[in-house]
Amino acid sequence: MGVRSVLQGIPQQAEFLGDPEVCIAVLDGPVDLTHPCLTGANLTRLSTLVSDPAGRGPMSVHGTHVTSLLFGQPGSPVSGIAPRCRGLILPVFRDAQEGRVPQLDVARAIERAVEEGAHVINISGGERTPDGRAESLLDRALRLCEDNGVLVVAAVGNDGCDCLQAPAARPSALAVGATGPGGEPLDSNNWGAAYRMNGVLAPGQNIEGAAPGGGRIALTGSSFATPAVAGVAALLVAAQLAQGHKADPLAAGRAILESATVPPCAPDDAPQCRRHLGGHLNASGAFELIRRGSPAVSSGAGVNAAGEPPLLRMTGPETNEGAILMETNAVQANAAEAAEGVLPAVTQDPATTAAPDPVAEPTPPPVPPFPPAAQPAAQQPQPPVAVTQAAQAAPQAPAASEVGVQASCGGGGSPASGCQCGGQPSASGNGNGNGNAYGLANGASRQLIYAIGTIGFDYRTEARRDSFRQLMPVAFHEASGTAPEREVQANIYDPAQLHAYLAKEPWVSDKVTWTLNMDATPIYALEAETPVGMDWHRPIIQDRKMTMGQVAKAAGEAASSEQRLANLIDTLSYPPVSTVYRTFRDAILGQIQKADDPTYVSRVSIPGVLTDRTVRLYSGQILPVVEVKSRGLFTWNEAALVNSVVGNVKEDYTKRSTTLDTAQLDTLSTTVRALLDKVYWQFRNLGQSSADRALNAAGTNAFQFSEEISKGLLSAKHVPGAEDNFYTLDSITVSKSPFCRPGSDCQEVTLEFFDPENERRARVSYLFTFDVSDEYPVSIAPAHRFIGGL
Repeated sequence: MGVRSVLQGIPQQAEFLGDPEVCIAVLDGPVDLTHPCLTGANLTRLSTLVSDPAGRGPMSVHGTHVTSLLFGQPGSPVSGIAPRCRGLILPVFRDAQEGRVPQLDVARAIERAVEEGAHVINISGGERTPDGRAESLLDRALRLCEDNGVLVVAAVGNDGCDCLQAPAARPSALAVGATGPGGEPLDSNNWGAAYRMNGVLAPGQNIEGAAPGGGRIALTGSSFATPAVAGVAALLVAAQLAQGHKADPLAAGRAILESATVPPCAPDDAPQCRRHLGGHLNASGAFELIRRGSPAVSSGAGVNAAGEPPLLRMTGPETNEGAILMETNAVQANAAEAAEGVLPAVTQDPATTAAPDPVAEPTPPPVPPFPPAAQPAAQQPQPPVAVTQAAQAAPQAPAASEVGVQASCGGGGSPASGCQCGGQPSASGNGNGNGNAYGLANGASRQLIYAIGTIGFDYRTEARRDSFRQLMPVAFHEASGTAPEREVQANIYDPAQLHAYLAKEPWVSDKVTWTLNMDATPIYALEAETPVGMDWHRPIIQDRKMTMGQVAKAAGEAASSEQRLANLIDTLSYPPVSTVYRTFRDAILGQIQKADDPTYVSRVSIPGVLTDRTVRLYSGQILPVVEVKSRGLFTWNEAALVNSVVGNVKEDYTKRSTTLDTAQLDTLSTTVRALLDKVYWQFRNLGQSSADRALNAAGTNAFQFSEEISKGLLSAKHVPGAEDNFYTLDSITVSKSPFCRPGSDCQEVTLEFFDPENERRARVSYLFTFDVSDEYPVSIAPAHRFIGGL
C-alpha cells in the first residue's frame, strides 16, 4: 500500500505535495539519502550522537523507510506524502549497538529540531511507561514544542496492550496507531485512555517504502502509520500558508483529531472499541476544517482523559527519573515469517544495475543515543545534485552537496524556509525566533550552551583509568591507636586525591573526561577552550583592581607575616593551569564539602559551544562534547546566596528602624530557597534553547540580582495593605523580548511574586532582559518592576 492513499477523497489530491516553507523533522535511524526516491528532496542531516552512515541494519532500514514515506519524490520508486516540504534528518537510533536510546537523547534532538525551525516532528518510537509520562527533560522538550507551536507526531507502540508510552501519550502530542487494509486496528497496537483524546489510526500494514541500497520494502507497524499523519499535518500547514494565514501546526493537529471518523462500536469502554483510539485519519475532513477555519480547531476544544484540552499545555508532576530508554515501533510484516527467521524480500528499483542483498525487516529493536550540534553552513544554498549509487555498495555517509540535499543556513534550511540565520526570526514557519545559528566572521554557525549542574569525571577506558592509578602518588592512612600511618594505593575516584594530583600536574587535566551532571546523570562531556591566560592554584592577589601602591603594601605585609609568606610560597609551588580546568578540579573538591563550609560548591554554570564530536564514557553512555568558555564559568554555594538575600532584607528593615525576629528570618530563608529550587530543580534543562539559556542566566546571576529578589520579597510595600508581609515567588516565565539589539537574541525572564496570606492583593512582577546571542548571556537593562501578573 502506498502512503498517499490516505489522501483519497481530496479533490485534486495530486496537487497536494507540500511547501518548502514547511519543515518536518524526522527523529529515527540513519537515512540512505542517496536513494533514488530522495533525489531532489530538500533534506538536511543534522549532526547528532548517531554519526554512523546508513548501512543495511534494522535502524537504517527503519529510518530510510520512514523518511521516504514523507519525502519520496513524485515519479520516483516511492512517492512520499509531502515531497515538497523541507526535511531535517536527526538520527537517534543506530544499527551497530544493542540497546535503546535514552529519553535524554531524544530530548536533545527535539530541542534541536525546534531551534532549526521544524513545524512537525515525526517520532516513530517511544518508551512504555506506567502512566505515559516522560522523564523530566523529555517532558520539558515537549513543552518547548508546545510553547513554540511545533506539532509532535508519535507512534503509540506495538505491545498490543492497554498501555501508554512517551512521547505519544503526552497531551500535546498527536499519537498514531496502525490499521490494516480494511481499516481494522492492528492487534499489535497499544491503546489507552490518553490515546482516546489525542490519538488517531492510519494505514500501517505492508506500507511500501524505500530500503537502503536503492530498493523498496513493505513494512508493518505504528512506525509506518506515523509519517502518514505527520505528512498530512504538514500539508495542512501548507494549506494555511496558501490561504495567507500564519503557520499553525497545533491547529493542524487539532483538525486531524476533530475530523477523525469513529466507527460504531459498543460498549464504548470495551477493548475492541478503545483500540480505535480517537478515530481514523480523515484527511479530506481535516482539510475542510482548515479551509473553513473551524472554531473548534482554532480554540482547541475538547478535553483528554486528564481533563486537559488536547494539544495544549502539559501539566502535572514529573516522574520516571533515571535511565529511561526509547525504542522504535516497527513490527514484523508477517509474524510467521518472523518466527521462522525468514526475511521479507526487497524490491529493487529498475534504475539500479544490480540487486542488493536482502534487507532485514526491522523488529522493535534496541538502539542508542544522539547529540545536537550545528553543522557548518554553506555560504550560499546549493541546488540539489542527483547521484546514482552503485547498487553493490553499502550506502556511505553522504555529504550535503552529493546526494540531493539542499545546503542551507546553519544546517537547517534557507531563511525563506523558516530556519534561523544570524539570530533573526524566521520569515515564516513557526516564528519561535529561538534559533541558535548566529553569524560568525566566516559565515558558520554554532549551537550555544549555557547549562547549570555539577561537575563529574570519567576515565572512559580501562587503560586510561589504570594510567591514573599507577601515576597518582600514594595516599596515606592516618595513624590510629597503636596502628602506624601506612601507605595505600591512590583512589582515583576520590575527588580530593584527584584534585591534589591535578593541582601538582595540571598538564594531565585534559586526560580526564570532565562531565556536566544533572541529578547524577551526565548530560555533556566538557573540554576547555584554548587558554589565553593561566591561573595559579589559588589567587595570589585577591583584588585584581589593586593599584601598584596597594600591591606593594600587601607584599610588605606578606613578608612581615610568616604565615602569609608561607601561603604565598606554597601557591607559587603549584604550576599555573587554564581557568577552565582549575574550575573543574576545584568544583569536584568543593562538591564533597559540607553544605555549611564556605568552600562548598553546589552548582556550576557552563557557558560554551556544542561541538560535532562525541565521547563514550566508561559506562557506555555517549555524550556530546561542549567546548567550555572561561567567561561565565562560575561555581557557587546556594547558602551564600540565601545569606546575601536575607542580608539585603535585614538592611532594608534596619533603614526603617525595624527588626526581624527569628521566625521571620526563617520564613525569609525558606522563601529564597524555594525560588532557587524552582530554577535549579523544577526548571532544570539542557541549556540549549534561547529561553533556557536566559532562565539559567537568571539563576546563575542570582548573586547579582539578590537585591531585586529581596525587593520582590518586600513587594508588600508597593501595594496597599500590610507592609510587613513577605511576598513569595509564584512563577518564573521566559518569553522573547520585543525589544532587542540588531543581530542579537533577547529573552525576558519575569519573576512574579504574590502575598500568600492575602491572594486578593495585587501581584508584583520583576522583569529581567538577557541577550543570549553570545556564549555568556548578559543582562541588557535594569530590572523593571510592575504591579500585576502577566
